[in-house]
Amino acid sequence: MPTEITDNRVTQPAGWIFFDAECRLCVGQRQRWGRIFERRGFAWIPLQTPGTARRLGITEAQLNAEMWLELADGRKFSGLNTWSALMRHVWWMWPLGIVLTLPGFNALGRLVYRWIAKNRSCLGGACQIPIRHTKKPNRHGAFYELP
Repeated sequence: MPTEITDNRVTQPAGWIFFDAECRLCVGQRQRWGRIFERRGFAWIPLQTPGTARRLGITEAQLNAEMWLELADGRKFSGLNTWSALMRHVWWMWPLGIVLTLPGFNALGRLVYRWIAKNRSCLGGACQIPIRHTKKPNRHGAFYELP
């Protein structure tokens, strides 16, 4: 009489989350939220993985502009809609995922998301904004230069 219970089911991933692995902010979000979605069958894949744009049917510019989600059924989401779709897979995030699809919230959320995505290098602490050096005239130069 066998006493071992075996499970022969093959589990298909729920989907693939494509994120910018060169962005400190994005990597931090993956570390913070990754396990919640991994437990629900999602796999995280760097945007930098060769062939990702072709797989999603988009250009490299579109790929690098924001995060992407491909569900097992073939549906694709980008940007804020990625978070909305992911949240609807977690019971306690589900209400926020629905709110993010409502017209006013979605429009405002997309604006905020796109600003964050565009500035993600600076927000992640790796901003390469050049420092502008200007030489200000010394207002007190005459005083200090007295003989």
